[in-house]
Amino acid sequence: MARFVYRLQKVFELRERKKKEHEQRVIDAQKRVRDVEIAIEEKKNEIRMVRKNMLASPHTLMAAHDEFIHHLNDRLEELYEDLSRAKAALAYERELLIKAQADLEALVKHKEKAREEWLEEEKKLELKMLDEIAGQRYFRAKLQEELDNAEYEQLKQEEFEGY
Repeated sequence: MARFVYRLQKVFELRERKKKEHEQRVIDAQKRVRDVEIAIEEKKNEIRMVRKNMLASPHTLMAAHDEFIHHLNDRLEELYEDLSRAKAALAYERELLIKAQADLEALVKHKEKAREEWLEEEKKLELKMLDEIAGQRYFRAKLQEELDNAEYEQLKQEEFEGY
């Protein structure tokens, strides 16, 4: 029996590869979001520590502490902006992954349908071949039966003439 060959196999493999690439991109984007969230928490902790140290320091350093806290707050705002960009990138990558999965799923269904059609065609060819073999056997059996009958008739006639 012949082997099923999917004529769009190259496209199928390409879409599989594309889906895997998008999965990796989503993982990378999730990692970026986690990294930014961790950086935000670290920056918040640093601000808390500076405020705590500010209470124990001399009043002459208050202005420097204030400027430093202002600088840390600016950096925290930048991190929040990075977080929003990272989340937007993650959402975009997820959309691309969903599209790639849908494209691959459509091709999987097409491949399954093509395989079923191929199996059906193979069955038809096999049945046609079996019908042909059965027809040949029947024809040979009839031919042999006719030859046997003709031979029997000839023997009978020879016996009858011999009397």
